[in-house]
Amino acid sequence: MAAASSYRIGLLLAALFIALSAGASYWFTQNHVDWLIKEVPDSILYQKQWQTQIDQMTSITHPAVFHWLPTNCFCRYFSLNHAKQISDTAKSNGYSVFQLNTKTNGLGKTVTLPDSFTTPLSPIIVITRPDGSIVYVGAYSDGVQCNTGTSMVYRFLEDPKSLPARTLVGLNVKTCRCVD
Repeated sequence: MAAASSYRIGLLLAALFIALSAGASYWFTQNHVDWLIKEVPDSILYQKQWQTQIDQMTSITHPAVFHWLPTNCFCRYFSLNHAKQISDTAKSNGYSVFQLNTKTNGLGKTVTLPDSFTTPLSPIIVITRPDGSIVYVGAYSDGVQCNTGTSMVYRFLEDPKSLPARTLVGLNVKTCRCVD
């Protein structure tokens, strides 16, 4: 009799665990996974706003990589390892690496954005050419886990002298994002 009771309790706990996991997954997907472009109605204006901020950072050496991974953004934890790998690649290819408003080991020197600057979402990465103009602003990767297998940025880190002339605003992806 005790074995049957233990078996039922085990089944109940397993069912409860599955239900809680499914509920948490649904909540996470509804609150943190979506198309980035939905939060940015004008991608050209978005790129210009970032360019204005980069231009005001007069002590920056370009080409550069800027990580925007606010500490209050849950998606930061999915992007952090990828961001550190990007930092390592960027440094080895001659890029300066910075993190905006945070102090996380492996993400470069901290620079501060003014409180007046607002961006509708995060995490975001910005990559500049040697002249300081933005070549890429947008998501780290396509997909929920923000991993290196779906990276959007490595092609912009290979050789700063051979970057494309056009700027890419990488927001037309479905990924983990925090709406700020």
